[in-house]
Amino acid sequence: MKLIIAEKPSLARDIAAALGVSQRREGYLEGNGYIVTWCIGHLVELANPEVYDEKLKQWSLATLPFIPETFKYQVNSNTSAQFKVIKGLVNDSRVLSLVNCADAGREGELIFHLVYLLTGCKKPVERLWISSLTKDEILKGFRSLKPASHYAGLRDSAHARQRADWLIGLNITRAFTIKARTNSGFGGKSDLYSVGRVQTPTLAFIVSREAEITNFVPEKFYQVVATFDSTVGTYQGLWVGVDGFRVVEEKEAKAIADKVLGQGGVVDKVDKKLVKEKAPLLHDLTSLQRVANTRYSLTADQTLKVAQSLYEAKLITYPRTSSQYLSVSVATEIDEHLDACDAGIYSQFVNQIKSSKTGVRLTSRHVQDAKITDHHAIIPTKIKANLSTMDDEQRKVYDLIVRRFLAAFYPESEIEQTTVFTIVLGEKFVSKGKVILNPGWRAVESPEATASNANTSSSKSKGKSNNSEQSQQEDEDKLLPPVKQHQRVETTLAEVLEKWTKPPSRYSEATLLGAMETAGKEIADDVLKQVMKDQGLGTSATRASIIETLISREYIIRDKKSLKPTDKGKLLIELLPSPLLKSAKLTAEWEQKLAEMAKGNYSLQAFMAEIKEKTAELVKEVVSANIAGAVQLVGKNKPVEQADVEEGLVCPKCVIEHRSGRLVERTGQYGKFLCCSPLMFQRIKSNARL
Repeated sequence: MKLIIAEKPSLARDIAAALGVSQRREGYLEGNGYIVTWCIGHLVELANPEVYDEKLKQWSLATLPFIPETFKYQVNSNTSAQFKVIKGLVNDSRVLSLVNCADAGREGELIFHLVYLLTGCKKPVERLWISSLTKDEILKGFRSLKPASHYAGLRDSAHARQRADWLIGLNITRAFTIKARTNSGFGGKSDLYSVGRVQTPTLAFIVSREAEITNFVPEKFYQVVATFDSTVGTYQGLWVGVDGFRVVEEKEAKAIADKVLGQGGVVDKVDKKLVKEKAPLLHDLTSLQRVANTRYSLTADQTLKVAQSLYEAKLITYPRTSSQYLSVSVATEIDEHLDACDAGIYSQFVNQIKSSKTGVRLTSRHVQDAKITDHHAIIPTKIKANLSTMDDEQRKVYDLIVRRFLAAFYPESEIEQTTVFTIVLGEKFVSKGKVILNPGWRAVESPEATASNANTSSSKSKGKSNNSEQSQQEDEDKLLPPVKQHQRVETTLAEVLEKWTKPPSRYSEATLLGAMETAGKEIADDVLKQVMKDQGLGTSATRASIIETLISREYIIRDKKSLKPTDKGKLLIELLPSPLLKSAKLTAEWEQKLAEMAKGNYSLQAFMAEIKEKTAELVKEVVSANIAGAVQLVGKNKPVEQADVEEGLVCPKCVIEHRSGRLVERTGQYGKFLCCSPLMFQRIKSNARL
């Protein structure tokens, strides 16, 4: 008999149904030669430091760096009952072998193998690797099970990632927190400063952008816009000089406007360019999260949860993927996926695809085996969805996935871009417009979705605002009359517009996800830069949780659609002495070696030896820094947030001592508490604890 261990109960039920396993037991199902049970996420986790040594309960620099020779594990107390069920089944004499049915990926390997280790199991293991929960895909996966040894490298890389993150996070968090608290009087004696390989560089993005906004000095400039009347229609043009569209002095701008107003001009040149745009790549999780955030204001975490629910309903393929391509094998069965979309508003598109000259066919634009690691792009499964049974968020996310999938079958979009240069008394004006000649794939992607696509793509840039460029971009969407070269025009209106340069925008979740995905572009090392190009900060599956972690640890807050750093977040980034911990370089170095480990070209032991050495170096760097002194300096120069002071409760101690302090809420190692603003967050020893 085979024991099947799934990552979660819903997956176990789907596998059991596909295999005809129907007898329910406590914590598992049985029948047809199988026992099917499940984990509930991570049943086993790395042990807390005090498990190694009771003295480690107390935070002290004397115990750092803490680097155990061997790692210990403990059962998650919240799910210990299910672990006992699995341990009993593993040791059942009827069970001759196991099937690892955790999610196909690095984290799934870790979840299963830790359970395998702690149960003391020595029985042979096979691996199920699928990207869809339909019955056909499950049965197909069971027909092609591979021995666990085939994934030994991936399993080792999972252990390496977990242990390394634990070492860095534990040691640097303790070191920085202790140093920040020591004699500082700022930030609270119980404030906890969590540091992590992914969360800290991500926080650095947000803090750096906030500094750009704070330090930005707006500059006034002027633009001259003229309206031209021709025999074929009216159009507007923006004055352009040697240095661009801006005029620094108002009187100069007015002089240009006065000069051309009421004067005749000539169309100097008409440039027309045919632009063909290929259909966008299919969705991976990050691209789906970015578009959903831009279009529907869904957080990354909300989108992931909705996508997971659609996956468990067998309506979409595995959502936690980092690939935007399909495999050749999936492409051979693409007709069935397309047929599943033939319902409701999507039927018109399916019919157009099937009746096209090219037929149901995808090109290398969307089908490349080499571009797939664990899972292919997110697409609809072969099961037809009933939209009426979905809630609003499910319909929105499903719609984004289906439209992107259908768009892949459509031809390129053809757009004619036109630029008109008009000369009036030696002054040059530029007019831009475009006409969609053939919508192609844009017929499927609604205008809002197309706009979201453009916005999220552009978010990978620095985000520096340029008003003249922005107005030009808006003008490009205008229709221009069919003027021709040498045609005469009359200037019927000339206006001077006053404008100001604007600071870069704060990160939204969409643009932050983009920044995390392309985090390696500033790395100088070409090899590491390439690693980060394929990887980024975090993974598609973890980026949403990183954002939520930064919020829960009060490093950032949501301000409408924007993400804004708190004083605590700014303090950490400003005073953390190690540049490596605030950059993507550490992740790049790790991922390069973890990728080699997954291929069997690099050992777990060698990696961990390097990580232990690096941990000791980073701890030394933090411990030797004058963080407490720097905190005091920041505290003396930093005013208490006015909103906190005005809204807080009156401080009882300040009333006695004839001061005007107010209590504000803060969070420390042991939870939330009230503190007095004038005392620079000194903890109130009363019943003020929340």
